[in-house]
Amino acid sequence: MELPDHSSEEDITDGLKIVSYAVNSKGEYELIPDFVWQPVNVVNHQAWQEIEKNIAASKDKIAAGRVSCLHYYMIANQMDTSLLAQYTGQPRWKVCLHLLPCIFNRLSAKTLQKYAELYKISPDDLTQGRLQPLIHNHQ
Repeated sequence: MELPDHSSEEDITDGLKIVSYAVNSKGEYELIPDFVWQPVNVVNHQAWQEIEKNIAASKDKIAAGRVSCLHYYMIANQMDTSLLAQYTGQPRWKVCLHLLPCIFNRLSAKTLQKYAELYKISPDDLTQGRLQPLIHNHQ
C-alpha cells in the first residue's frame, strides 16, 4: 500500500488558493485571492507526518495481535470510535469491542458488510486482514 507523498509542498496544497484580507491604498480592507502560503504548507505536512506515524503504529498493533484490522481502517481514515459508530449505525461500545481480534473474528456477515461498505473494501479483505489503500488516496 502506498500513502500519498506529502514531502512536496505542492502536493499538499495542489495549487489551492485562499482568500486573505489586505489593506488597499484607501486604507480599507479588501479580499485578495492568493495561493496557499508557507505556514499552511508546513502545518499540512506536519499533520500528514503524524497521520502516517499513527498508521504505522496501528499496523504494528495488528501484527502483534493487539487490535483487529478494523483499527487500521479507522486510523488511516482519520476516525475515532465515536465517528465509526455513527457511520455504521452501531453503539460506540460495540465498535470498541470490534477492535479486539477475538471479538472481530466472530462478527456477523451483516456487521462486516457495514464496515466494508464504509471503507470501500470487500468483507473478505476484513476477514483476511488485508490492509487496502486508503479511501482518500486516489493514486
